[in-house]
Amino acid sequence: MSFKPTTRAQRQTIKRLYNRSVDGSPSYREFRKRFVHYGLLDIYGGTWCGMFIGIELDGHAHS
Repeated sequence: MSFKPTTRAQRQTIKRLYNRSVDGSPSYREFRKRFVHYGLLDIYGGTWCGMFIGIELDGHAHS
């Protein structure tokens, strides 16, 4: 894992996931901290509703 800022599309996808189910997270900021950059795949990924979600640069999410 490495650090790379999220794209606007990735942040919008994370926000949509948060709005669909806060999944016990106390805030959007805390929810967003679950998602980290995976350098080899160049995606942001994290857990949501018991699934791993990978978010591409264009905001497309895969479970």
